[in-house]
Amino acid sequence: MVEEGTVGNTYSELKNKLIKIIDEISTLLINCNSKISIEHLKAKLSENIFNMVVMGEFKRGKTSLINALIGCDLLPVAVVPLTSIATILTYGEILKITVCFNNGECMEIPYEKLGDYVTEKGNPKNIKGVSEVYINYPSSYLKDGVRLIDTPGVGSVYQHNTDVAYQYLPKSDAVFFLVSVDQPMSRNEIDFLNDVKEYSNKIFFLLNKKDYLSESELKESMEFIKNVLGEIYESPKIYPISAKLALSGIKSNDDKIIEESGIKEFLTDLNKFLMEEKGNVLIKTVLNHILKILQQLEFELDLEMRSLKTPINDLKEKIRLFEDKKADIIQKKEDFEILLEGEIKKLVKNILEEDIDKQKKFLVSHLDEVINKTYAENKNISLKELYKVLESKIIDEIRFSFDKWIPQEDDKLFQNFQRICRRFLGDVDGIIDEIVSFASELFGEKMSVVKTELLWELKSDFYYRFKRETLMIDALSKSITLSLPKIIGDKILLKNFKNYIVNVVDMQAGNLRYDFAERLNKSKIKFKWKMVDRIDASIDGIEKAIKKGLECKDKSELEINKREKELNVLKEKIREYKSHLLSLQT
Repeated sequence: MVEEGTVGNTYSELKNKLIKIIDEISTLLINCNSKISIEHLKAKLSENIFNMVVMGEFKRGKTSLINALIGCDLLPVAVVPLTSIATILTYGEILKITVCFNNGECMEIPYEKLGDYVTEKGNPKNIKGVSEVYINYPSSYLKDGVRLIDTPGVGSVYQHNTDVAYQYLPKSDAVFFLVSVDQPMSRNEIDFLNDVKEYSNKIFFLLNKKDYLSESELKESMEFIKNVLGEIYESPKIYPISAKLALSGIKSNDDKIIEESGIKEFLTDLNKFLMEEKGNVLIKTVLNHILKILQQLEFELDLEMRSLKTPINDLKEKIRLFEDKKADIIQKKEDFEILLEGEIKKLVKNILEEDIDKQKKFLVSHLDEVINKTYAENKNISLKELYKVLESKIIDEIRFSFDKWIPQEDDKLFQNFQRICRRFLGDVDGIIDEIVSFASELFGEKMSVVKTELLWELKSDFYYRFKRETLMIDALSKSITLSLPKIIGDKILLKNFKNYIVNVVDMQAGNLRYDFAERLNKSKIKFKWKMVDRIDASIDGIEKAIKKGLECKDKSELEINKREKELNVLKEKIREYKSHLLSLQT
């Protein structure tokens, strides 16, 4: 597949040019955040990753559309909303399914088991702790680095579904956005689309389930959707389709059904996009990010240049004003740290501790019933045998119950932790906006803030990871005399076992509470460090630029002129890079 970028340049040529430019620009960068950002862009190009993300509210037919695209019933279509699992389809000569878990482990599963991990029926509330599912499949749509990503629907009864959908926004290069004729376009969909617009350079709008309506009703529905979308996008093109009919027609190779499904026009435009525009979209995404990084570097150089040209007394006054502003920003940074600390403590107290308390009460009550039932079934055996049976049964039940509970709590805590991080990420962006805007006004230089997208990295970079650890259950002390008469011994044995249950459940719950809280704390510290580092880097970049100019004031005129020339050379290099990048954009 050949993809055209600029005239006379294939996608591969453009990609190699961009990687070379990134390597050259990296040597100019001082700001560590900029260096990290540009390395991420290089990795995206090097690995040739192009994400086509299927999005929309729940039950709009997203999974059915993917099945129609690849021409088989690969992904399960559930009657109820799917769990918080993103399914990522990549190219492979043979079908291969890999399930990745929140604890970092992955395992290959047979196709028949897929529904056990990605549907609410097979994996209710994600009790298995699945993070993502990767499917290798030999579809022509998945060649040349294309990945099809099926996301959970927004707006379902499961809040974590919406969270995961938002998590994939920064990853999207192109989006298939589905609405359906059986439900009017909601406020949630409009709000979500506004967010999608910020990240994706290409959006395909599809109106699904066209077979539900008559021709006149479909026309009316199309007009309504077009008017709603028109408030956000200029002249949006909408494809009325029936994903269900399309799949049926493609599987049976029935042109009549395919024609009836309305999928042909969409497939024609999609193929054209993949052949002619995909490379441009990926290049545009990377180019825009590089240009923003260069813009930040240029701003820092301009500040230093302005400092060199500002009279010493004026410069000292500007530095004083900046120091006052810096103190205000540092206070806000400290406030951020305190608030983050408070939110994590609330998470531990209001969710973790309450959930552990509920689990303890449930388990003690459940085990009391288990003891009574087990005793009734085995009351005729010897006291010694009864002891062994009860002890084995209780230990097995405790292990089974906690093994089932841990992944559920694991997923619940992560979703809440992620929401906290998303909120604070916005606060940190606001703080950086404020300091950069102040410096811009102080020296009369304008710039836009370069925002580092960190939301989608939360799971891989900040997520506390759980290892499968054996529950430490102490053996019940034999505080009874086994030689006592059976009727007396049975009563003492049952009483001791019921005390044992309370103690061992409390001990295990305490161990898990500590383990969860510690991992949350480590995640909080890592996230806080990342955010504080971004604020400090922004302050540091501006401060260094200004103070470099001040330092030169004590030097000779010759040295000042030399530094000005160096800055002009650097600025000229940036202008050349920007000009070259813009020429690649056209």
